[in-house]
Amino acid sequence: MARDAEYKRGLGIVHMKLTGSEHIPADRFLLRPIAENDASLIVAASVTDVPDWTFIPRDLDEEGARAWIRRGLLARERGQAIRFVIGLEHQLAGTVGAQHPYAHDLGILETFYFVLPEYRRRGLATAGLRLLNEWAQHVTPELRRLQLHVIVGNPGSGRVAELAGYSYEGVAANQIPSANGYGPRDAEVYGIAIIGASQPDVGGVLA
Repeated sequence: MARDAEYKRGLGIVHMKLTGSEHIPADRFLLRPIAENDASLIVAASVTDVPDWTFIPRDLDEEGARAWIRRGLLARERGQAIRFVIGLEHQLAGTVGAQHPYAHDLGILETFYFVLPEYRRRGLATAGLRLLNEWAQHVTPELRRLQLHVIVGNPGSGRVAELAGYSYEGVAANQIPSANGYGPRDAEVYGIAIIGASQPDVGGVLA
């Protein structure tokens, strides 16, 4: 039984410990899990430059945005990913989130974010990412690394990463798959090493 549990853990069956009621308050805004009725935010993002730098599709209508959100909610139910909206007073400014990019390695979380153009240069992405970093470490005891990828040519996003505590590590060729009319693209890699993580020994599990 113990070996079976270790095997499942190695495959990534156990993920972020989500309670379903995560709300992360800050002085100026709130992070809360995205819901299907937040479709207007995704519609708004889809007609800006956001699809140039993320996997949010272009020119979504409300039903398309709701379907896109539902796919993310399914990933959340599986413990694979979570996306928060950045709530600023009564407005939705963007999102920030995290996912396990490798099913076999629970010690790594990939983070991501976007802010609508009219809310940029207010520090929201940086502050939201910092809060997410803290939350992720709290709900994922085995976490040993936070990472994010910034498509080459998006220096503003790189600055957000560095201000949020990530260190620049280099460029990964063809790291970003084809999306939104672009072919594979290179990405700048940023990371944070988590000291003292309780990552289990997976020796033999991946053999």
